[in-house]
Amino acid sequence: MMEIISTLKKLIEVRFKLLKSEIADEISGLVARLGMLVLMVLTASFILLFGSISLAFYFSELYGSSSVGFLLLTGIYLLLFFLLYLLKNTAFFQRVLKNTLSKYVFLFRNRKD
Repeated sequence: MMEIISTLKKLIEVRFKLLKSEIADEISGLVARLGMLVLMVLTASFILLFGSISLAFYFSELYGSSSVGFLLLTGIYLLLFFLLYLLKNTAFFQRVLKNTLSKYVFLFRNRKD
């Protein structure tokens, strides 16, 4: 009887350690993917920032006034903002955004190394 109880205790301990290990692997994988996503967003922000400044200076040279170049680019971003504002509640936009984000964050969910 004592052997059975001892065996059951060891079995439960092993199962608990295995479960802890699996949870730790899942969490570390999720954190790694989210960290990569943050780095990608940060890089894309710098690309957008410097690309916008370059485009504003290009418009400035094209129209001969730096204020006109920056105002023109601001107008383009304002139109883009209003377009996104109008599309924010559409089912298509919500579905695309949800699918894209979930596919990236849970990319390796079912993959075993």
